[in-house]
Amino acid sequence: MKTILIALSLLLTVSLHAQTTPGQTTPTQPQQDQVTRDGLWDGRLKGGNYIVRCNSIIALSKHEYISDGVARVVEVNLTLNSAQIVRFYFLEPYKPETGSSTLGAGTQALEKAKGMFEQAAGRVSPELTTPKVVKNYPASTHAHTIEFVLKEEATLNSLFGSLERSFRTGQGRVWAE
Repeated sequence: MKTILIALSLLLTVSLHAQTTPGQTTPTQPQQDQVTRDGLWDGRLKGGNYIVRCNSIIALSKHEYISDGVARVVEVNLTLNSAQIVRFYFLEPYKPETGSSTLGAGTQALEKAKGMFEQAAGRVSPELTTPKVVKNYPASTHAHTIEFVLKEEATLNSLFGSLERSFRTGQGRVWAE
């Protein structure tokens, strides 16, 4: 249940980004991805900064999954030649297809979670539009794990592209959200 509540709080924060007042648009700012000569990948995110030496990256992955039947998560992972693991992710409420038989026994829990999410959404200020990583020490965090959440899947894809170019070439880059 703690996992569902954590996912709900993350979803709530992300879903608030989509709320705009009538006539207001949400501009998509272009991401910067500039080559540098220092051999460092320098990520400048709204949730913080992350700098890594390009030749320290030993693996890079991007995958998608459904978390507790409540959230669709797209996650980018960096594996380094150190104890640190770095995760960047985008998440949104999961909307199962109508008539899907995969829900089975979890349907009641999913409906309850949706109701809790909708109730919480009505109580939160619309000014909270920047998604934040929510950690519940020690249950929901892992030692040596650094996490960043991004508001848009396209931004996560841009970040992955920048990291992949640095990983393949060893060339430094500055990427800004």
